[in-house]
Amino acid sequence: MHGHMHNAAYYAHAEAAVAGLWRHRPEDAGDPVYLVRKSGCIFHRGLKLDDLARFKVSVTRMGATSLTFAVAVSSEGRPVADLEIVWVAVDPAGRQPVNVPQPVRDWLKLFLA
Repeated sequence: MHGHMHNAAYYAHAEAAVAGLWRHRPEDAGDPVYLVRKSGCIFHRGLKLDDLARFKVSVTRMGATSLTFAVAVSSEGRPVADLEIVWVAVDPAGRQPVNVPQPVRDWLKLFLA
């Protein structure tokens, strides 16, 4: 049976795409933990379960303590959805917001939209 991809699946795939990029960041022992603070999605058209989709991740904003990722979803060159995911950097122990480390900021500049 050919169904349509459930809306929540777009978030799961988009977060996996961001995580795939994130694996390559410069790491340090004292690095903060990153939590999703906000996510939103604009749907352009439905995606059937067997459609091949491309997820392109870019960085749209770098705040002192937050990062905003854009994930553009397309299929056969046509836009399917645009997602925005905002992460906040927090101290692993106290969960208070902390600054995004400079090496991470420098690396993320490669992906600025």
